[in-house]
Amino acid sequence: MADNETGKDLHAAYEGESKASVRLKVYAEKADKEDYPGVARLFRAIAESEAIHARNNLRLIGEVKDTETNLSESFAHETKIAQVSYGGFIAQAEREGNDKAARMFTWARDVEEVHANLYEKALEHMLAEEEPTYFICEVCGYVADGSVPDVCPVCGSPAKVFFESS
Repeated sequence: MADNETGKDLHAAYEGESKASVRLKVYAEKADKEDYPGVARLFRAIAESEAIHARNNLRLIGEVKDTETNLSESFAHETKIAQVSYGGFIAQAEREGNDKAARMFTWARDVEEVHANLYEKALEHMLAEEEPTYFICEVCGYVADGSVPDVCPVCGSPAKVFFESS
């Protein structure tokens, strides 16, 4: 659908709404830390509203297909991001001496590779009719399948920073 102006607008709206949703969730975390629970609830409510807008746009774009296709396309996307995009981001951050950004990009690249493997394994879970449990590292985003590791294999954080995915 992106071959016409409305399609381009749907893509732009999807990206904008997705970014707003994430930004507002981070703002809510900050408001919670600063002891403003009412403001945090507002940020979370509007973040969810923005996520609804993003989902509606994504459906109209035609990106949501059957689960097997979604897994296959997600695998391809994660692999490309890990191999192409983050490599350039890391190199640029290192050239500029931005160690924090380089570390974050490296963690993201490494986690994207894990995501690709998880998509492949999800197909196995589907065929075996298994319902796996996933645990996420709140520091770097690493996703563990089945159990929490003692230490995050990407960023080295302890098991206590992992939370169960809903």
